[in-house]
Amino acid sequence: MQISENLKKLPNRITMFRIIITFAFIPTILAERLMWNYVALGIFLIASISDFLDGYIARKYNIISIFGQVMDPLADKILVLAALLCFVHLQVAPVWMVIIIISREFFVSGIRTMAAQQGKIIAASKWGKLKTATEMTAISATLLLMSIHKTLVFYGINAGELMDVSQDTWMLKVIPYILFFIAASFSLISGMEYFFKNKSIFESEL
Repeated sequence: MQISENLKKLPNRITMFRIIITFAFIPTILAERLMWNYVALGIFLIASISDFLDGYIARKYNIISIFGQVMDPLADKILVLAALLCFVHLQVAPVWMVIIIISREFFVSGIRTMAAQQGKIIAASKWGKLKTATEMTAISATLLLMSIHKTLVFYGINAGELMDVSQDTWMLKVIPYILFFIAASFSLISGMEYFFKNKSIFESEL
């Protein structure tokens, strides 16, 4: 089936759109006003949907481009890393967990680059997809919790009294800690999987 030039370029345009709105996402998540927290959540959800959409269109119409192969995963990393670094700044995500997640991204990117130079293509693994899903879930849920927390504070409601613990602790510390611990664990496991499955790439160099 012959497809139009505009349709061929649509996945790439969606990818570029995701990169652009990431830079709008950063100031909204760092803003102190209640409204901007919900805007940040909305932007992140739109960016996440765009990630699914460009991949779906590319697969459905068998659209393959060098731009898409390079920029699509890069756009994902920019979005996730921007959110994680903002969370560290806001003291919502533990630094050591974010370091694990970021290190894994650079490590796997290095493996993919070395593999490409040897004419090999490394497809996303099951653990890699689970890693992405847990990261997106952790970020989305944390953004939602931040928005709800600011809403409760704005209206003078202390939901923490129901659990005999401070509202700040369980909404901005305990739940995000658990979510990012899961994401960091999957990052570590998937990183190890990529290494052991592709260790032959290193054998000629080490």
